[in-house]
Amino acid sequence: MLDYLAFWKLTRPPFDAGADPAFFFESRMHGEALARLEYFAADQTMGLAAITGEIGAGKTMTLQVFMRRLRPDVFRSMMIFTAPESPAGLLAEINRQLGGVEPVVGAPADRDGLTREFQKLLREKLVASGRKLLIVLDEAQHMDEACIDAVKCLTNPIAPGVSAVSVILSGQPELKAKLRALPQVYQRFGLIYHLGYLSRDEVPDYVRHRLAVSQASSTEVFDDAGFDLLYGFSNGCPRQINQICKLAVDRACLLQQPSVDDTMLQMIISDFEKHFA
Repeated sequence: MLDYLAFWKLTRPPFDAGADPAFFFESRMHGEALARLEYFAADQTMGLAAITGEIGAGKTMTLQVFMRRLRPDVFRSMMIFTAPESPAGLLAEINRQLGGVEPVVGAPADRDGLTREFQKLLREKLVASGRKLLIVLDEAQHMDEACIDAVKCLTNPIAPGVSAVSVILSGQPELKAKLRALPQVYQRFGLIYHLGYLSRDEVPDYVRHRLAVSQASSTEVFDDAGFDLLYGFSNGCPRQINQICKLAVDRACLLQQPSVDDTMLQMIISDFEKHFA
């Protein structure tokens, strides 16, 4: 089988799944999300933030790009990709990432002990050197009320108006409704932002950007009619655009065609919809 990387003269796959920050495309909404996150991080009074968005909108990648931009002499950042099942589980994972004692498998969780360990680690590893801890909790829509309340407690001030911990919750749209149902927590949020999909006019630049990052010899693989089809299928969802583009460049390689025409793209989309309807 012909290697499609060689066929398209690519150094890496341009449309694979995953949140590789190298492929980050700063659309209007993604750029706005980054700007707001950077303002949140720079502020010393906002302890909690939430980023919501539909599946495949690029929340995780946006947050990873944001974390890469943080100054390491000011922030110690961490991302927890799976929503914790309990407040003790949340503390145990934070402590582990801070270099604390590894929890004993099967041992009962001691929330008070974990809280004391967290405060000790915070003082010794961060506060003593003037750094702040920034925690990103992904898939936060799965967190229960007790866990969300525990997150709020992490951001309590260490001095009037100053907190040593900032937490960003990231999740699907239902996260916002869950937070609204907890006014004692919701009112503590300094930033809540909903990340939308790409607009129609951003789709061509998005596709060309991913091809350029992969060092394609040409980024003009799809025509305007193809971009209309991509947007019509995906409504601007980056993940769905990637799915169809990956199948399209693979198919064009198999047929040894130097571009993807709208007929081929429509066939791929129709086949995809037939099997996943």
